[in-house]
Amino acid sequence: MASYQVVCITKPNAQSSHEHITHIGYDTLFKRGIITVEEAIKRIEANSREFYVETPAGSAYVKVERPEGRRPYIRTVPDHTEKDNLLNLPQC
Repeated sequence: MASYQVVCITKPNAQSSHEHITHIGYDTLFKRGIITVEEAIKRIEANSREFYVETPAGSAYVKVERPEGRRPYIRTVPDHTEKDNLLNLPQC
């Protein structure tokens, strides 16, 4: 399984803390890209890719959340930081 580091995010309103992430930007040794969250979810659930965010505490891996009655979204597995690892990334 390939691992991609998430380096940026896109939200409709960059200043809002309540809007969902719509796209993520990733970086590997060989390429960079921006994909939709829906595409990231497909790749994660197919076990073809894993995404992670680098933090001072180490790597925080991205997982899919499927709350009942709402659309799925991504977030990082809780780590040793108090911050939301994805939302603290810069805008793509």
